[in-house]
Amino acid sequence: NEMMIAYAYDIIARRKPCGFLGMVNVLEGTSVRAATSAADNLASKLGLAKNCFSYLSSHGTLDLKHIDFFASLVERLDNEEDVDFVIHCSKNFFRLYGDIFREHQRRFRG
Repeated sequence: NEMMIAYAYDIIARRKPCGFLGMVNVLEGTSVRAATSAADNLASKLGLAKNCFSYLSSHGTLDLKHIDFFASLVERLDNEEDVDFVIHCSKNFFRLYGDIFREHQRRFRG
């Protein structure tokens, strides 16, 4: 989504680069729970074989290691203001990430 990328760019270039960890949190954290489910739903809705979504299906499992790495990065932040900013950015990225799916849902129904 263009808005999510623009927000990430703005955070890095003009605010606090650590805020980008909010996007990492959203993308890695949601794929662990949602990747397999999304792959199954897409295959069903589009009438395609599940193996068409093998990358998405396997991605959730792979992201468990990424979550651990993400946690290790956040734990290294020694400024509470930076941690609060990562949380703030995570909330905004969750909304923007949700907008991507809402837009796709609107298009499929449209």
